[in-house]
Amino acid sequence: MSSSRNASDFSRIGLSALEGANAIGANDLIPLDQPMSEEQLRQRAKLIGTILEMRKRVQTLRDRADALNGALESFRDRQDQIQRRA
Repeated sequence: MSSSRNASDFSRIGLSALEGANAIGANDLIPLDQPMSEEQLRQRAKLIGTILEMRKRVQTLRDRADALNGALESFRDRQDQIQRRA
């Protein structure tokens, strides 16, 4: 699978996680000092897990973009070296 395809897949996954997180806003969450049902605790844990996973994926995208930029700079430097020799 190509790098651009992987990046595209990661971005789609990240966006789908964001859409789910947007369904529950900060105003919808019960404050931590109030008692919660098992279902409410489960929903809060799921939301936190989704956000943490999304943050990891976004960081992976950033790391990959940095690596690709570095590779592109190296390629351009090498291309300049070759052109100077010709």
